[in-house]
Amino acid sequence: MDKIKSLHRISGIIIAIFAAAHLFNHAMAWYGIETHREIMEALRTIYRQPVVEIVLLLCFGFQVYSGIRQAMALRKVPHLSLNDRLQMFAGWAFAFFIVQHIGAVVGQRLYFGTDTDFYFAARVVLEAPFKYYFVPYYFLGIMALGIHVAATHRKKIAGMVSDKQAKFHALVITALAFFTAMLILYVFMGGRYVIVMPKV
Repeated sequence: MDKIKSLHRISGIIIAIFAAAHLFNHAMAWYGIETHREIMEALRTIYRQPVVEIVLLLCFGFQVYSGIRQAMALRKVPHLSLNDRLQMFAGWAFAFFIVQHIGAVVGQRLYFGTDTDFYFAARVVLEAPFKYYFVPYYFLGIMALGIHVAATHRKKIAGMVSDKQAKFHALVITALAFFTAMLILYVFMGGRYVIVMPKV
């Protein structure tokens, strides 16, 4: 289990770097669809390299597998702390988000040749009936990631700083996830500017 925990942590760091870049890309849509596209294309030159993409997919897959194993082990612990519970349940939620999100994005690109660009994401949060599922889906996905990272970070720095400081760090990370989710959804739902969807 210790080896799985170590690999879970390493794959988690890789995913966190990718997720930060991905969310930054979406947040920069605040400055316009063209800005979003330019950043996306620059990032794609890195993460769509075959080797990089395979490594990312393997990391996501292992993260789900190892996360489930660790969560099942945690369920046997009689008295879990609130932080452990937050870490576990946020991990479950993020695993669900990962499986569906990657399946949809990669599947659409490989099987249907769909460009998973700004409009691909905006369509499902703008148009009914999709938006009634995908607005909470994206919000909860980002929040699950944020809470899981916050709880993990709090546990990691426990003993190095006071409990009050560790809790403050976790709250800041969670608040940042909340702000990021709200900003992205505000932009992609047409709050910043009018979004005219291209005809398909």
